[in-house]
Amino acid sequence: MNHTEKQVRENLWAALRLPYGRAQIAAIEDVVRQADATGSAALRYETRIHATNSFQQGGEPAKAFVPFSWCLAAHDRGEGDPRYDHDLLRYFKFVINSMTRFPEIPLARATAALDDMERRYRVAGHSMSPVHQHRELVARHVGDRATAAEQFRLWCAAPRGSLSDCVGCEPMDKVGHLSWLGKHEEAVSLAAPVLTGTLRCREQPQAILSELLVSYLKTGRLEEAAAAHRQAYRAIRVQEDALWAVSSHIAFCALSGNHARGLELVERHFGWADEPPAPMDEMAFSAAAALTLTRVAETAGPGAVVRRPAFRERPAAEFAAAELRDLLTERALEIAGRFDTRNGTSEQGDQIRALLAAEPVVEYLPLSGPVRRAVKPVVPAPSLPDSPEELAAAAERARRRSEDDTAAVAWREFDAVCPDPDGALLARRLDGRGFARSETDPVGAGEDWRRAAELFAATGDEVRRWISTTQAALVRCMTDAPEEGFAELTAAVEQLAILGDSEQHARGVSRIATASAMLGRPGDAEAAFTRARELAEQTGDPHLLADVLSRAAGFTASQGEDRLAAALDLAERSIELYRVADIPAAMAETQLLAARLRVGSGDLEGAYALMGEAAEAHGPTLRGRALHNRGRLATELHKHDEAWTLLGQAVAELSVAGLTTEAAYAKAALASACLALDRPEDLADVAEEASDELDRIGDAKEAAQTRFLLSKAYRRLGDNTQALELLESLAGYCARDENPAGVGQMRSAAAEILSEDRDDLAAESYIAAAEAYAEAKFDLDELTCRRLAALSWHWIGDIELSLAELAKAEDRAAALHAEEPPARRELAMLAYDGARILRYADRFPEALTRAETAAASFHANGDTLQASIAEVLRGQLLVDLDRPAEAKPVLTAALRTLPSDATAQRDQLETLLATL
Repeated sequence: MNHTEKQVRENLWAALRLPYGRAQIAAIEDVVRQADATGSAALRYETRIHATNSFQQGGEPAKAFVPFSWCLAAHDRGEGDPRYDHDLLRYFKFVINSMTRFPEIPLARATAALDDMERRYRVAGHSMSPVHQHRELVARHVGDRATAAEQFRLWCAAPRGSLSDCVGCEPMDKVGHLSWLGKHEEAVSLAAPVLTGTLRCREQPQAILSELLVSYLKTGRLEEAAAAHRQAYRAIRVQEDALWAVSSHIAFCALSGNHARGLELVERHFGWADEPPAPMDEMAFSAAAALTLTRVAETAGPGAVVRRPAFRERPAAEFAAAELRDLLTERALEIAGRFDTRNGTSEQGDQIRALLAAEPVVEYLPLSGPVRRAVKPVVPAPSLPDSPEELAAAAERARRRSEDDTAAVAWREFDAVCPDPDGALLARRLDGRGFARSETDPVGAGEDWRRAAELFAATGDEVRRWISTTQAALVRCMTDAPEEGFAELTAAVEQLAILGDSEQHARGVSRIATASAMLGRPGDAEAAFTRARELAEQTGDPHLLADVLSRAAGFTASQGEDRLAAALDLAERSIELYRVADIPAAMAETQLLAARLRVGSGDLEGAYALMGEAAEAHGPTLRGRALHNRGRLATELHKHDEAWTLLGQAVAELSVAGLTTEAAYAKAALASACLALDRPEDLADVAEEASDELDRIGDAKEAAQTRFLLSKAYRRLGDNTQALELLESLAGYCARDENPAGVGQMRSAAAEILSEDRDDLAAESYIAAAEAYAEAKFDLDELTCRRLAALSWHWIGDIELSLAELAKAEDRAAALHAEEPPARRELAMLAYDGARILRYADRFPEALTRAETAAASFHANGDTLQASIAEVLRGQLLVDLDRPAEAKPVLTAALRTLPSDATAQRDQLETLLATL
């Protein structure tokens, strides 16, 4: 298809409005082809000068060389466009920079380009500052310290000019020079005044903060280092062209004792290294990741799993930490070798080898937010015996006391001491493994218990044989063969009764009750729990009776709201018995159950207190769960400060316990607390981590809800670009989920951001939101969005579109029931905004009618301030209609009711009254 020159220019400007990246690059390349087809020399030049910048800023700098050279040659032939002469000279800087990043490009080409750059700058009368800056960069790249020092001196002495980098980017390169020389104090001092100013460049302040990370560490400025990591990484985490800066943050994590955080970053950005902007970036990422994996292998073992998520066409994969470290080390050194061969020096290889061998600067630096500020508890190692038999007994004793963390430690020690047990020891190990995996892998647990039963039978331990059989049978009731499992369970319990073990007989009957409940036989379950309770009471064992009552409480609670009181009574009796028996872990579990029952009955404060008691439990698993539940309830009770603290501690505890899934949900809850407390930085930290973890879990809905909170954080932090990108992706998620109300919410949130400076796009987004709300039959939300769309068109002076959307809003308002306060307020706002729009369209009589309606409605709603503002508009319209006698008393009354702090409106009104 052939395009006219006008169409090509329209397509060019449409492409330039896209954010930097792959989409814009594809659009620009298409426009260049369209320009070539027109034969217009001016258009071919214009599209290529813009393409040069798009390629560089979009993360594909290699593509910038050809259009830049083409434009330079055209300029020298006198075929350039003078409007772009400044851009052409400016692009010399990043083209020379890019030449150093590709080892395939001879170094002589970079030095020749530097000479050409200097000649052209001198001819045009520009400062030599950028020339010295880039000569220093090339000298530093090859390790020529003498030349780098001299060029740095000349650079600092030269005055800034119109072609100099911005006030953030130029000092960043100076910081890079000083850090390279190990002059970290000077680097920090040089950057300090820059960071206190306002940096509006796309790359700043995140780039200079990334450059300062090691200098902050090595000068002991640890708080500044953590803050720089938080702020800078948040800005670059979605910019694929920022792989070099991401690598700085990965290395920083390894140097600050945060290799676990570094591993998160390695996994998250692994795919970027498959398509790096340049070999230099791949080298930096590979070396930083290898350093982090060295630390991971040292602490978690060489076989620790590293996950590479799916990225574009490449599927997800897993690696052992040590294996991947070796691969990345080899890759980093291979690329460094190519640079050194090109440069004729060993500088790049020396830098990479130094990084790979680097030791942590500090043992551990807490990095960010309430999650990392929460002190991870020190879990004391239990005192354990040495023999396998005693270790198995210790593990079984801990399990009976519901001390699962201690049991796990004991079994791990057992495995180390006795890796290949047989006979009774193997049976006991399988029994313990069954309990450990019963929640996550019930089928596997059932297999363990069935095999344990066979081994117990072979060793002549009939009681243990039938206990394991009841456990395996209960799994069958839950999974593949409920009726056969129930028959097997009943038979096994009868054997326990015959054997005369009253405790295990009671526990077996309790399992029959549980199975009956699962099979939908509540009457049988109730009878079995009653029988189990009687048997337990006969033993006089408070621990056994507490266990039975706790299970009965859970069952009773499931039978409907009218049974909550009875369930709570059972749970509280169980708690007291656990207290008598000194079984704190099981008591804490039952306290959590009782707390949930109190929540169900409306006693939130009572539940909150119970959860506090449960949080005192020994062991990170129970403590973490109790803190998590209490933190969520604190949010419901609007105790946001307490929620913030509790949930931060919960994440720390659950992480220590290895419960990563529960920790992710605790982080999502913590994000809500951060929002309520207006802590946008903490919110961003927590929500970024939680949403990524929820993705890995596969909970797309919770991840989307957390990302919506994250969009709020970005907006409060002034990062509208990332907020809008998130809202766009969330709107797509809601559409795929067939959730039009969610689409409307995301589109309206985006429109609110766009209305700050892009009213045309805001109007389109409000309209998209209105259409989604219409599909969801959210009439009031649709009306609001149509009103705001009309107002957005009004702000850019498009009367036709504004009036058209206003008409649609009024059609929707006619069908709206206005009994509720939100609807009454919205109708009043529609009347007021309609009056403003109609006044701008010179339709004063209609506008006056709406202003009168708005004022009366605001008065009726008790909104005095908005009523006063509507009265001002009414008075202004009377003036427009040449009815000053009527206008004056209206405006005078409005002036009296306007708040004293409405200075601008009062001044405007006083001026208008004076003219009357």
